[in-house]
Amino acid sequence: MSTFSIIAIPFMCASLTMLVLAATLKNKTFLILGSVFMASSVVNAVLGMSLS
Repeated sequence: MSTFSIIAIPFMCASLTMLVLAATLKNKTFLILGSVFMASSVVNAVLGMSLS
């Protein structure tokens, strides 16, 4: 498991938490943060899979 794959796991958890907060609190800030963390975790996961 590369470093990118290890970093992708907590980013995915953080993004899901932010998206749940965005849905429950109707706050656009959490939606933007969740989307950014989700994109970052996908990029890290793809890099981790391509390097291993």
